[in-house]
Amino acid sequence: MKSQAYFEKIHKQIEIRLKESHTSIRIAVAWFTDTKLFNVLCEKAKEGIQVELLMANHEINLDSNINYRELINNGGQLFWIGKDTAYAPLMHNKFCIIDNTVLIFGSYNWTQKAKTNHESITVIEEDYNLILDFNQEFDKIKDKYYNPNAEIDWIKVVIRLETLLNVIKLEDLEDINYQVEKTKSLIPKNHSDKKLDSLTIILNHCTKKEFSQAVKLIQTFTSDYKKISLYSDPEIPALQLEIRSLEYQISSLSDEKTDIEKNIRSFELKYNEELGEIITKILLYKKILAEKIANKSKEDKQKQHEYEEAKFDYEDFSKSYNDKLNEPKPLILDEEKLKELKKNYRKATKLCHPDKVTDDQKELATEIFTDLKNAYDNNNLEKVNQILNDLEKGIFSSQGETINEKDKLKIILENLIRKRNELEEMLLSIKNTDTFTKISNIKNLNNYFQDAKEEFTKILEELKKETTV
Repeated sequence: MKSQAYFEKIHKQIEIRLKESHTSIRIAVAWFTDTKLFNVLCEKAKEGIQVELLMANHEINLDSNINYRELINNGGQLFWIGKDTAYAPLMHNKFCIIDNTVLIFGSYNWTQKAKTNHESITVIEEDYNLILDFNQEFDKIKDKYYNPNAEIDWIKVVIRLETLLNVIKLEDLEDINYQVEKTKSLIPKNHSDKKLDSLTIILNHCTKKEFSQAVKLIQTFTSDYKKISLYSDPEIPALQLEIRSLEYQISSLSDEKTDIEKNIRSFELKYNEELGEIITKILLYKKILAEKIANKSKEDKQKQHEYEEAKFDYEDFSKSYNDKLNEPKPLILDEEKLKELKKNYRKATKLCHPDKVTDDQKELATEIFTDLKNAYDNNNLEKVNQILNDLEKGIFSSQGETINEKDKLKIILENLIRKRNELEEMLLSIKNTDTFTKISNIKNLNNYFQDAKEEFTKILEELKKETTV
């Protein structure tokens, strides 16, 4: 499984992924007014790719310049969600499934205006369980408006199974067959709900007169689903899926932030190692020169102030330089090991991020997450791999998989949205710093430091001359 967050040129990333599709594209978004992305969908539909688009029957879409009929004319499918132009809320995290192997979701609206907004997406590859859940959510939204008979009434299914259980106990074969057929009638055709597998197995046992097996499975089935959410609001599964996707987004954005901070730290350590000594000498000579001028003009407050500033700059940088020299250096890894480090770190963060786990696990998750980040910052591949191996044993549970109370889920959802937005703001703030801009514009670090050394050497020689005059 691969995961990557994007918060710049998002529409371009989506366009690239859409163009790479080979078999299918499924999109569920509230608003879709991006002409370029829509044209890509039309082209893919024309190529024979199965394209399905769910979007809100809302004035934002209805007033768009896009002729949505073009998608249908090219062989795609378009489903308007909601009636009488009333906004029908889809999931907050707009999503797209490509070839059943790539999942795109996040805060980004697929609109012209969104290109200038500060939003993000997360792209996940080959997490087939999560993709299956999103496919089922897609079908659920579509069926609600276009195939209402496909909805499964699980309350009726459980009641019917309990009735079947009783007639099996009564050994009434005719009534058993009748209840089996009545239960089958509750199952819509062409439905993709994976919970139907166990129901089908029960009915098959009954058909084969393997009643002891059927009884055990019916008891397990009815007990499990009563404990979970059969009798609760149907919005709960959608909320759980939103929470799981937000957990992924937050983890991916955190990974991105960690990578940027790690790159900045690595650059600063390299800068200190390559240029720290010569900069210290330059600041020393600037201090000597400023002191010399100040001593000649003791009444000149400006000169005195300039000397104090030069003295402070020298002492402050010298301390920073020496402190960084004494800092433990990250381990040196080759290109292949660095890729493994990054890949396994990201995989591990998805399993132990403190915003992902339940409340009773947060303290332990925070401790492990801190150890993991420290190991990653110091290129300790062995430690990262060790933590990942432990996490893959299933230490933690996701809030989106274990909590069923609707009110609590809504609170968790709001908190995760807020944290995701905060992370997006933090990333934007980091990317606006001079240091990040400088690092981003450096094409070759070795050339950069070589050029800087030559420039600083010239400055140092000039200062030496001035102090001896």
